[in-house]
This record gives sequence, structure tokens and C-alpha cells, in this order.
Amino acid sequence: MDVLSRVRHPNLVSLIGACPEARALVYEYLPNGSLEEHLTRELTWQVRIRIAAEICSALVFLHSCKPLSLVHGDLKPVNILLGSNFVSKISDLGMYRLLVRSSTLYHGTHLRKGTFAYTDPELLSSGEITAKSDVYSFGVILLRLLTGRPAFGVSKVVKEALDMKCLERVLDASAGDWPYVQAEKLAKLGLKCCDMNRRNRPDAKEAWKMLQPLMKSISFARLSPPSSIMLAPESSSCIPSYFICPIFKVSYLAVHFALVDHLCIIK
Repeated sequence: MDVLSRVRHPNLVSLIGACPEARALVYEYLPNGSLEEHLTRELTWQVRIRIAAEICSALVFLHSCKPLSLVHGDLKPVNILLGSNFVSKISDLGMYRLLVRSSTLYHGTHLRKGTFAYTDPELLSSGEITAKSDVYSFGVILLRLLTGRPAFGVSKVVKEALDMKCLERVLDASAGDWPYVQAEKLAKLGLKCCDMNRRNRPDAKEAWKMLQPLMKSISFARLSPPSSIMLAPESSSCIPSYFICPIFKVSYLAVHFALVDHLCIIK
């Protein structure tokens, strides 16, 4: 609870409060449901690229937290919620794991229903979770955003399509006319992220750098912070680095939340 109350990022679902009597946490309400629901509906390719960048931004923040890094550990489309303007936010905050400073390993993790296809193979074999485990999950999500296909086997389908130079055959047509260059870059990034060997995967910061050219292609060279985020004043140089979003350079000491009409209560 102490950790959750201090985690603030534009693309993480915000903890509003708690009700000790009911043993419940109260989170902000996001009206458009989960990304999983919308992967079977129409989402334009521009929105899909933006969602990919937003998820990556949140991962950079979590993995860069100090003094202890955070990993989500159960990243999948059902845990990515969409606001009224389809801004994506990672949910299921209670799954965050602290990674001790001297090690990036967490032992004794367990899988939840619907998680297997997004789980780092090295986590399955060793029981050790790292920030690269989140990157693996992110890679599978990227390939699903690209193709609209189920998670199981999607990396094999995309790799074969790239090898045969027929990627356009596996792209989700409901997203509109994918520009081939952008689609190819997203496919290659997704495959790098979900490499079976975690040492071959980029970290979240490296993935963000690869996403930047794609963002420029949809006129989002720099994601603007939501209106509920106030930019840090010039005196923010005295603010500890772990209160600064690594992507937007926004001070989370300055975050304020607008009144919401609905609350989501999680027990």
C-alpha cells in the first residue's frame, strides 16, 4: 500500500484511496474497458502505436524507480485500461514487485489465469523475474497490436511473415492501411522484446528509443502530458530523480487529480 500510494505516472492507473473496513483499494475509473476488449474491435494503427508508446513509457518509469526498481510481473492486454480518449494505463498495481538493489531477481512468483502466453520463458524455467520479464510481455502485446491475433504463437507467425517478406498478410486490417515501414519496425521491435533469451532483449529505455521514430510518423514526436499534469517549476532541480517521469520530465510532486464521476473499487 505504501508503494502503491507513491507510484504516479500518466500511464499507470492511479490509486485514489483505501477503505480499511472493507479491505478495498479505490482506483480511478477508466470507461473504455481493457485493451483486450478493443483488440477485437477497430483501433486505428495510429492509436495502436500511441498505446504501445504509452505502455513503454510506463515501463521505463517503473523500471527506473529509485531506490528500488519495480516490475509489474503480469503485463497483458486485460491489465491495460483505456480512458475516455483512449489513453492507455497499466492496471493491476498490486502485482508490482520490488527488485532489491543488489539483485534483479524475485523468487516464488506464480502465474495467473490467462498469463502464460505473456510470461517470460526464463521465468517459467527458473522462477526468476527481472525487468526483462516485463519487456517480454510488452513484446507479445506489440505483436498483438500489430496483428490482432491471439497471443499464443503470434511471434512465430510474425517472424515467418517477415522472413517470407509478406508481413502485410498478417497485419490487422481493421486498423486501416498500415504503412509498411512502420509496421515492419514495430514487428521487429516486438520480436526483439519477446526473444526467448532475456539477454537479447532490449530494456524498456532501449525499446522507447526504437519507438520514437514511429511516434514521429503519427505526429506524436513527443507525447504531451495529460491536462491533469502540471509541469515542474524551474526549482524542480531539487526534486529527487525518482519523482520525475523519465519520458515526460514531469514532476510527480506536482501531480493533481481532477474530480472523477466514478471510482473503481478493488477488493
